[in-house]
Amino acid sequence: MKRIIATMICWAVCLATAFAQSKSEQLTYTGIEVHFRLDKHKLDLGYMGNQASFQHFAATIDSIGIERIDSVVIVSQSSPEGPYKHNLWLSEKRAQSMQRYLLQEHPYLEEKLSVHPDGESWAQLRNYVLADTKLKDSTKEKVLKVIDADVNIATKKWRMQQLSVYRYLLATYYPRIRNSVFCIVYYEDIAMPELLPVEPLETPQFREPERWQDTIITRKKTTIAAIKSNLFYDAIAAFNVEVEIPIGKRFSLMVEDVFPWYHIGNKYAYQMWEIGAEARYWFFRDSKRDKLSGCFVGPYLMSSKYDFQWDRAFNYQGEYWSGGLSLGAAAPIGKYFNLEFSIAFGYLSTAYRHYDPAPDYSELVRDPSIEGRLGYIGPTKLKASIVMPLQVPTKKRKEIRYGYR
Repeated sequence: MKRIIATMICWAVCLATAFAQSKSEQLTYTGIEVHFRLDKHKLDLGYMGNQASFQHFAATIDSIGIERIDSVVIVSQSSPEGPYKHNLWLSEKRAQSMQRYLLQEHPYLEEKLSVHPDGESWAQLRNYVLADTKLKDSTKEKVLKVIDADVNIATKKWRMQQLSVYRYLLATYYPRIRNSVFCIVYYEDIAMPELLPVEPLETPQFREPERWQDTIITRKKTTIAAIKSNLFYDAIAAFNVEVEIPIGKRFSLMVEDVFPWYHIGNKYAYQMWEIGAEARYWFFRDSKRDKLSGCFVGPYLMSSKYDFQWDRAFNYQGEYWSGGLSLGAAAPIGKYFNLEFSIAFGYLSTAYRHYDPAPDYSELVRDPSIEGRLGYIGPTKLKASIVMPLQVPTKKRKEIRYGYR
């Protein structure tokens, strides 16, 4: 049955080539399958007899002889589950993986080799369903009606998932149609020396799948908080820490504190204490984290006092406050950390005072002529933060799973 399916796939690609030849040069073709794991495009030689398939391909090439080979066509497909565009990309990547491997093992085939990413393998699924001797005719009709329906791909997949037989198809046939098929097109009637014998691979016979039932105990982790540090503050030696607490799936509350507190004698001071709070709404969430990843937007409010002194050149003390809107995004950069970027826009107001040091630096003398208040509207915060989500295991969940093998 697999040979029939492989031949049908190859025939569509090779038909034009066959008719283009003169009648005295009859072309023959044969198909060999290689399979891929779910959502993978890298070759796994230990999966579903792939190693034997490549050995069979090499033996077939040697038996036919390079002089008789017209072309080698690779048709790559993916099973029809998940987003269509991703599956099309997956079939392209699988075709490229096959091409790289073949050229590495058989570089002399470069001019004869062509690849054809074919997207989702609905046709193969249809053939498997038709050939299934265990399914009732009424069940086959329901499946074929969904496959043949003239609707968009997303609707077709949704309808497939509603069928009671979907789990059976997913476990039995979907792994078989995540594949690439070699189509070897060669000349049949050119006089050649006796071919080397090639033992064909045994065609697998259909067997009734075994139904299994298993009890799965899962214990997922949930994020209860996150600790952060703004790398921009770290770059100017301004110690800072942020704590964010998720509230449900979509909201969170973040509190930040900045506290550089340096004082060298009576000449230099770099002291600031800033505290702020921010409420966030999360959207376009990242599926790799249960919370606190994706995009966010929300209001913020912060306040600070500061003392900056550089000998006699710069001596200011004051306070400021700011409020506005913050927006940004966070994404995982590993198993334990996220990277977050954000920018805030709002209003900032500061009251400042200028001081002159005494000749012996024993005290600071306030200068009333240089003091006042400034207001500003525009960008008020810029962050690039390293984030460590704190996760705890949730209660154990018991789940009974069924399937076929």
